[in-house]
Amino acid sequence: MGGLDVSELALFVGATFAASFVAGFAGFAFGIIAAAVWLHFLTPGQSAALIVAFGLMVQGVAVWKLRRAVKLGRLVPFLIGGAIGVPIGAELLRWTSPAALRVAIGIILVVFSVYSLWRPKLGSATGAGPVADGGVGILNGVIGGATGLAGIAATVWCSLRGWPAAEQ
Repeated sequence: MGGLDVSELALFVGATFAASFVAGFAGFAFGIIAAAVWLHFLTPGQSAALIVAFGLMVQGVAVWKLRRAVKLGRLVPFLIGGAIGVPIGAELLRWTSPAALRVAIGIILVVFSVYSLWRPKLGSATGAGPVADGGVGILNGVIGGATGLAGIAATVWCSLRGWPAAEQ
């Protein structure tokens, strides 16, 4: 970020504020909002690191407020899967060209945004177990390691599982 000019710095601050506002209001989407602007003047690696750092701060408040709804037994498979997936995603940052990663992040953002607006009825995964949760954790980790947008796969999966919003 050392080479930002005044207009890019203003865009960075504006995008950060907008993303924080939306995340505070809706409870999610910090990374999606921020990445939409940040990726125009930051590298994917810089953007991913900032999304993770800011996301931890912004979402830390939400997790604290919902701490009574957290069920550790449901969380463990996602954490184990994420621990496997994050290094794979981080390695993608090293081996994938920035242009290809920007396109992939753009596709992920568009698909998730359309899903979030449309909320299609995809069926139910209520009978799925911890192994499936771990698989989603791996996918989530790969996406998170490469982009910083770690909640996308888990958000869709938890809604398919039929879990209440506070648990999601």
